[in-house]
Amino acid sequence: MNLQKRIIIFGIYILSGLTTEGFILWLFPYTGLGGLICWPTAIVFSLVFGFILYKLTKRPLKIWQIGITFLTILVSQAYFQLLTTPQDFGGDVISKISMAKNAFSNYEELEFHDFPNLTTSERVAYIYKFKQKLPDTFISLTIDSLKNDHESSNPRSYLIHNTNGLRVYDENKILLNENDSATIIIEYYNSDTLIYNMHRNFINIGSGGYNNRVISLYIHEDDFELKSGIEVFLYKIIEWTKKEYR
Repeated sequence: MNLQKRIIIFGIYILSGLTTEGFILWLFPYTGLGGLICWPTAIVFSLVFGFILYKLTKRPLKIWQIGITFLTILVSQAYFQLLTTPQDFGGDVISKISMAKNAFSNYEELEFHDFPNLTTSERVAYIYKFKQKLPDTFISLTIDSLKNDHESSNPRSYLIHNTNGLRVYDENKILLNENDSATIIIEYYNSDTLIYNMHRNFINIGSGGYNNRVISLYIHEDDFELKSGIEVFLYKIIEWTKKEYR
């Protein structure tokens, strides 16, 4: 292949490598400060792998051979870029891909009451499967008895359905009394009745909680938004291939 065509292929490869990095960062945006290395790393990878392609196309190759070589090298680069993409939370990129695969495989086993204990990927599958039943938001209330060293002892999670400001929950396990001065949470646990006096907006704080040396209470409200590209991508795959609950 002549020099001009090889240079054009080299340039196209560089652009493809950088586009791939943009797609990876859309899928996995939570890189934190470690993400500062992503674009410089992508540029270096694109130059190195592009130069390999430039050298290989010096041989007399057919169009289909060039195409296969191009894609093989680009996929190899994408894999290395995935490995070097840091994540602030939820595990590394490969772990998140694995969790998405497991959530897809275990879709049929999801039950409506499972919500408080789902992984991030299972949450995506859940949102699609039960979208006809979902309230405005779910509020997860976790109550945990603490050991002397503040370590978790016995966490219990309760799911509160929030629709138009109305709370629906299992009244055999908890009761909520929200008034102008306080939120009183009554928990029925192990044949005991436990009472917690919290500030009046406690159930509405979104995410947060309270703890002392004896007990901790934590609230997390979920509005079912998809928060990253990998979640949007997984949702679309499930939407194309699975049936929602009716």
